[in-house]
Amino acid sequence: MSNYKLDWFKLKIKKQSIKNELLQKKLESSEKPYLKLKLVNDVITVVLKNGEVLSKTSADVIDFNRIKEATTESDILKCFMASHNISDAKTLKDVENQRSLDVIFNSYDILKRIKQFEVSENSVSFKDIDRTIPQMLVTKFANVVKPWENLSDKELNENCKADVEFNSLKRFFMWCCLNPRAEVANELYRFLIDNSFRITKQGFFVALRNVVSLEGAHGDNAKVHFISNTYNKIKAVWKKKPSDYVVLENDGVYFLQKSNSEGNHNGNIIGFLDELYMNLPNMTENRFTDDWTKTFDIRIGRVVSMPMKDCNWSTQDCAASGLHFTADEINYVGCGDTSVLMLINPMKVVGIGAKKGRCYEYLPIMTVPREESTQILHDLDFDTIDLDEQYSEDQLESLVEKAQQGFSHEVNKHQFNLSPISTKQIVDIVQKLNKMKNDLRKRVQEVV
Repeated sequence: MSNYKLDWFKLKIKKQSIKNELLQKKLESSEKPYLKLKLVNDVITVVLKNGEVLSKTSADVIDFNRIKEATTESDILKCFMASHNISDAKTLKDVENQRSLDVIFNSYDILKRIKQFEVSENSVSFKDIDRTIPQMLVTKFANVVKPWENLSDKELNENCKADVEFNSLKRFFMWCCLNPRAEVANELYRFLIDNSFRITKQGFFVALRNVVSLEGAHGDNAKVHFISNTYNKIKAVWKKKPSDYVVLENDGVYFLQKSNSEGNHNGNIIGFLDELYMNLPNMTENRFTDDWTKTFDIRIGRVVSMPMKDCNWSTQDCAASGLHFTADEINYVGCGDTSVLMLINPMKVVGIGAKKGRCYEYLPIMTVPREESTQILHDLDFDTIDLDEQYSEDQLESLVEKAQQGFSHEVNKHQFNLSPISTKQIVDIVQKLNKMKNDLRKRVQEVV
């Protein structure tokens, strides 16, 4: 057992001031005119007390704070409509759609200055990739580069090459292009934004699902929970190196300690945190399965997969074959006693519905306390950007062959709504993705 939850890691950074702020928010929550408020990337979502959901794109922290300080439902609607000079809430979605189109067209000039893009009158694509970038993703690229619009062309292009967010979005789109399900590739970014998913540095995304613990003969999995939680939260919240910490145990309770610390926790040292995490697939306590078939061998730190040919393409949320995942609807995805956070390659998504998606492969990277399962992906202090190093290396192995096999298989099964990309373009995309190997040599640096 342990109490190393997300708030504990946050409080260790911001100390007592954060604790007081969290307490104040809790005391004030009943007075707020909304049930839920979140800002993910540049999208604000508000759930009103009557259950109505409002969403605002191209938003920022200023918009978020204005809504957070609202004391009535009317104030919230005014915050949503303030920049549009309208009074009818029913037209809000139309205004936001028009605003998105305006951003797209207004962004073309700056995107034309970026050498990586091909910009025509009504579309944007990456050079050497014959696949139009979805408009919502074009808007996101425009928002990323907008702060540099007054720089010279040379400085602008250098910033794009170096910027983590720009490159993560680019890699995400390239993985999408290698997905043989063209419909998925074209709609996946919209689905992720609509449902509050987070994208990693190498272009994967983070999702949730439920699994069933296999205990009894395999022993207590509390050690698995502690190791997987602390390992990923140290990286995502503290931005530290797990190799600098050791895990101790005393009477079934697990502790964390700096490896160079001389303090005594009256516990037995189990090992270095990074080595323990890498060894998780070999631990007998690390055994889970799915609730539906109870046939999958699910272990934290080891890829879970099923044959691609056995997966169904469908836009429904339930009753379709595949490995299900979600972000906001965790209690709706696979009954079980344990929630897990997992990495998914966009190339391996086979279907998306309204709230849930299906893939044929995922990597479970940590167990998540049920009360944190949805919170953790909305919390901006939990930065998922660096949670994918080892998975990235594995995904790059034999990538050309894997992509070509996927396209060949799908061409025989389905009719494409979008033209499949050529073998040459597959090779070009893979060569670009292989440049990630240089980034993978740069591990997370400890913040002083």
